[in-house]
Amino acid sequence: MQKKILVTGGTGFVGSHLLEYLVEHEKTSIIFATKRMNSSLKNLSNIKNKIELLDCDINDFTSVKTTLEKCLPNEIYHLAALSWVTPSWDMPSIYMQTNAIGTINLFEALRFLDLKPRILVSCTPEEFGNVDKKDLPITEETRISPLNPYAASKVAQDMVCMTWSASYNFQIIRTRAFNHEGPRRDILGANASFANQIAKIEFGLQEPIIEVGDLKAVRNFTDVRDIVIAYHLAIKHCLPNELYLIGSDNIYSMQECLEYLISLSKVKGITFKTVKERIRPTELYNFVGDFSKFEKLTSWKPKISFEETMNSVLTYWRKVVELELKQKLI
Repeated sequence: MQKKILVTGGTGFVGSHLLEYLVEHEKTSIIFATKRMNSSLKNLSNIKNKIELLDCDINDFTSVKTTLEKCLPNEIYHLAALSWVTPSWDMPSIYMQTNAIGTINLFEALRFLDLKPRILVSCTPEEFGNVDKKDLPITEETRISPLNPYAASKVAQDMVCMTWSASYNFQIIRTRAFNHEGPRRDILGANASFANQIAKIEFGLQEPIIEVGDLKAVRNFTDVRDIVIAYHLAIKHCLPNELYLIGSDNIYSMQECLEYLISLSKVKGITFKTVKERIRPTELYNFVGDFSKFEKLTSWKPKISFEETMNSVLTYWRKVVELELKQKLI
């Protein structure tokens, strides 16, 4: 029988890149993706005619069950989530509802329909909290200590996965992919915000001063186009009921990211200033991981350089700002 693949959260940053990859590398499969009603399809403009799009809200059990009945998937990439850290302090309940209860809705709908696909669940290294430097690098065994409501909701999601695996023998592969960047990330992300502001400066829409938050945090950075390859390998080769960290050796502070993006600008003399509204109540400063468990099993290695990623982010936002400017002038 023809394999059926479902990607939840298909219109998002990672989901759209994953769908592009699957269209190219799963040519004999039928590929489904969920979208919320009235969601923008701009991220899927190149492939929306090559996939089956299904309206679904992960918070509604009936919606989820109906979606699964339509596609009867053999594999599920569960990416549907509220994934921005900063807004989670202002709306913690909906984060818990979407990320934890939404995952329960998915699993219970699968049980109702007696479906047992392989499932990849995208968790987050935010769950580890601010790990002490002496305990770096972070591994799969590092103690979790969430410091924001988003991280807490993903810890709950993690526990849901472990429980349904133990109770019902679900084939769930859990991944925690460290920071991934690339085209299409929303400006709620720091690097996307920097690039968006630089593009506005270049088009004369903003003074040459970039508003920033805390720039001391250190991160692993991987291109999203490498991450989706890792997810594809994970669902095929990783062991169910196991956790895998995914990331690269590209380690930079947020200030180094900002300074590199500024160096790419056509405008000279761009500066930056810290604004209170962009500082989080808590911050994770030491975000360096050990990815050997995943790499040994799959032989995956990221191929896209940090510089290429940052260039693609700035190029994307230049195009977005230029288009928005043209639309306003029409």
